[in-house]
Amino acid sequence: MKTTLKTITLCALCVLGLFTAHATPVKKDSLIVTFGDKTRMIIYSEDRKELEKLMKYDLNSLLKDLGARLDTMQGETKIYFDDLDGRKYLKDTTEVGKDKNYVRINLRGIRIKDGDTEVTITTRGVDIKDGSDRVRVGKDRDRYENDTIPNGRDDYDDDDDDDDDDKIATIRRVRRYSSPRKGFTVALGLNAYAQNEPLGFDVDSYDLRPFGSRYIALGYVKSATLARGKNAGLHVDFGLDVAWNNLMFEGNNTVVKDASELDFAPVRNNEGRELDLRKSKLVVPYVDFSLMPTVSFPNAIVSYISAGGYIGYRLGGYTKTKLPDGKKDRIRSDYYLNDVRYGAAFELGIRNFPDFFVHYDLNTLFQESRGPQVRMINFGIRF
Repeated sequence: MKTTLKTITLCALCVLGLFTAHATPVKKDSLIVTFGDKTRMIIYSEDRKELEKLMKYDLNSLLKDLGARLDTMQGETKIYFDDLDGRKYLKDTTEVGKDKNYVRINLRGIRIKDGDTEVTITTRGVDIKDGSDRVRVGKDRDRYENDTIPNGRDDYDDDDDDDDDDKIATIRRVRRYSSPRKGFTVALGLNAYAQNEPLGFDVDSYDLRPFGSRYIALGYVKSATLARGKNAGLHVDFGLDVAWNNLMFEGNNTVVKDASELDFAPVRNNEGRELDLRKSKLVVPYVDFSLMPTVSFPNAIVSYISAGGYIGYRLGGYTKTKLPDGKKDRIRSDYYLNDVRYGAAFELGIRNFPDFFVHYDLNTLFQESRGPQVRMINFGIRF
């Protein structure tokens, strides 16, 4: 009996398609399809217009699911009741559809595509995409961290039955696969000598405090996307920033510019006694331009890897000392500093964490034969 019911049910679609030849209309609001002498399928509707809506359903999928459900029956004498929600078998309705442009309407919402512009409207909100730019208005503001619709679905269903955040409306502009480096940036780090050749100077007289020598930079990064892949993007980033190298010296020495070279001499009072300084540093500001090829990973823990170079121009320089009584002394001079610096840079981005950066100067800080030949390295975190 189970096999007979299954076979009869799977044949219903063919019979329905030809019901004018094989079905007997009894009333305007119902159809009876007869299979042999003992089996009938009755389709009842309130009026003929409602009956015509039957053609909008995917009866193939309905009967396949029904066949699978009949397979779950056990025994020959049991009666099995099951309710099917027919709404999920509604066929997609496609209008204005040629080439890349279309309008698609189904139970989940409306999708309109015109060239590079695509608009999706559902009960969850509105998604507008124009090339690489995307604007979303809806309740799931944290659902699109990776700039993609989950699983490629058209609906924004969070697969739960609650109404959390249903009334929250947010607008977020997303640039898919854009470089995570772009925008305003703040870099905080430390300075050190990457290379140190004294050339007759006392190394201890210009040695740096490890945690007192700080690097600070404020900048802005623009980006051009070269390629987009499924899991990565390739970009070229252009950066402009203002940076300060703070070289904090150990001991009580400061930098003095003599007629032909530098001198790292201790600070003394009027009686010639060496003073115990609370702070002594040389500050060198730069304006830097950087060019950084960047590979981004939108869905990975490592958000990007960037490596390139920079070139900077010195904006001045000064020394600053601070006495135990709080008195400060600042002297401005070029201190035989090179006007231009250039070097190599590397950055590593970690999702939900500050990015790491390293800058390595390829030229020396001071002019040749005017001071020790030192090259600077800056490292730290970038926001």
